[in-house]
Amino acid sequence: KLAPYQNATGLQVSSAVLAGMVWALENPQSGIVETDEMDYRRCLEVQMQYLGPVKGHYTDWTPLEGRGHLFKEDLDTKDPWQFRNILVR
Repeated sequence: KLAPYQNATGLQVSSAVLAGMVWALENPQSGIVETDEMDYRRCLEVQMQYLGPVKGHYTDWTPLEGRGHLFKEDLDTKDPWQFRNILVR
């Protein structure tokens, strides 16, 4: 109701942009950095008020689950976590 035509995904993405901006303002001497070089704890601190509960769960799921049945795909069945197994073409 506060932002018509918006959804949770838009808010999640926007929270990451906001966190990046806050990090840049707090670290002006760092210059241009890759996201891996940023303090993820500080970024999550900014984002958590927009994300709600964040939980992690262990599972035996792999990107190969349910794949290759409807049409032929170039999958690496020996190593399910290879990039080509998650690449959408």
